[in-house]
Amino acid sequence: LEDALAALAEFLDIRHSKILLDSGARNPPRLYTVASRGYPASGVGSEIPFGDGVIGVAAEQRVPVRIMHFTSEYTYSCAARERWIAAASAPPALETEIPLPGLDEPQSQLAVPIQLGRQLIGVLYAESEEPARFSFEDEDALLAAAAQLGATIVALQATAEEPAGTAGDTPAQAATPAAKRRATRSRGQPLVIRHFAENDSV
Repeated sequence: LEDALAALAEFLDIRHSKILLDSGARNPPRLYTVASRGYPASGVGSEIPFGDGVIGVAAEQRVPVRIMHFTSEYTYSCAARERWIAAASAPPALETEIPLPGLDEPQSQLAVPIQLGRQLIGVLYAESEEPARFSFEDEDALLAAAAQLGATIVALQATAEEPAGTAGDTPAQAATPAAKRRATRSRGQPLVIRHFAENDSV
């Protein structure tokens, strides 16, 4: 995730960015920060509910949100925390001791949902001190990056949850537990994958 944000800085000159993942909680649903770049503190572990601010709206509606003028994401997050704490039925689950990383006065903001199919994985967020910093091309680029992030995150999570391959497995068989499960569920034939070591392609 840190490499992904570093690539945004190198190739798109996006110096302030963060990745938040769906926490899985549903009362209420919320995101938590897992990586950030360009801020004095990482803010890893900070949380924001769905529907609040640019990030929360992108998660709730599953659409890109692009703001071209000043809004304060930090103000949004503070207001969300206050409403949550004031609600009688709200669980004390927000990481209120970890501030959400962000610019004090961002002039441009861009949040895109990270998805795999219809499954929401999280949100990729970028901001800048420059007005009108993000174009439609930047939005398209972040959507493409988010799609790759979604597939990669789910694949890594599936691999981490699988037991180690048996001694009889080939490297390709041992490395594709998610593919095995999909083949089993669909009752179809396994897909044979060939790896070419000379250029690391499949």
